[in-house]
Amino acid sequence: MVGRATYDYSGESAVVTGSTSGIGRGIATALAEADADVVVNSRTASDVDETAAELDELGDGSVVGVAADLSRTDEIDRLIDEAIDAFGEIGILVNNAAVWPEEASMVDAPLEDWDAAMHVNVRAQYYASKLVARHMIERGLEGSIVNVTSQTGDRRTGGRGLYGTSKTAVNGLTWRMAHELANEDIRMNAVSTDATDSRQLRREAGRIAADRSGQTTEDVLEEWAAERPLGRLGRPADVADAVLFLCSDAATYVVGTILRVSGGGNLQ
Repeated sequence: MVGRATYDYSGESAVVTGSTSGIGRGIATALAEADADVVVNSRTASDVDETAAELDELGDGSVVGVAADLSRTDEIDRLIDEAIDAFGEIGILVNNAAVWPEEASMVDAPLEDWDAAMHVNVRAQYYASKLVARHMIERGLEGSIVNVTSQTGDRRTGGRGLYGTSKTAVNGLTWRMAHELANEDIRMNAVSTDATDSRQLRREAGRIAADRSGQTTEDVLEEWAAERPLGRLGRPADVADAVLFLCSDAATYVVGTILRVSGGGNLQ
């Protein structure tokens, strides 16, 4: 491996949705370590408070928590308002929060699962981006917005139909909105994950292990890791590295790109 990247985000302020565990926490951690001011978020106040307190010890910036349910637009309004109140402005938005509907065929899945996936995984990303972009335009900020999407959004077959459909929509949102926002010096991009170690992935692995005699969650995770061309699962830090690159001055000419952080899983 050649070359080493370091990032300085001192004086920058970021909102990372769904950031008390897994990929979101990894992104918030990396920004905090790079001295950014960070707003962490989830639905559960105790998780938010605990995460904010722990991350606040990492760098020279400040970390605050805002509990908000991103399936509700009024809660997104409050999240963005409280972030601006805390730090004066928002220069970075990372739309990470997502839900995984229960695995079911798209014929049998209840409409409520469709609504939940679209509200959190797509509408919330759009609405938060809309609010933050308007804020950036009004303040004359050259901001960065990063959406978190998934390889399931590229695939035409396989399981997780509702989740995959929602991520296909996120890809389209990224391309369309990036083109419009570029005229305002706001760069929107996305990072696309594959099998990345997270609470949701472990829950899915546990469900599969329960249906297999003599297998554990770790057995299933090891199986998935072996299937990746690089031979391991993704780590939250892998995704965080991509986000820090996209939001940095090293990527000032990168717009509307879906950066695939998948260990080669996107090639399969």
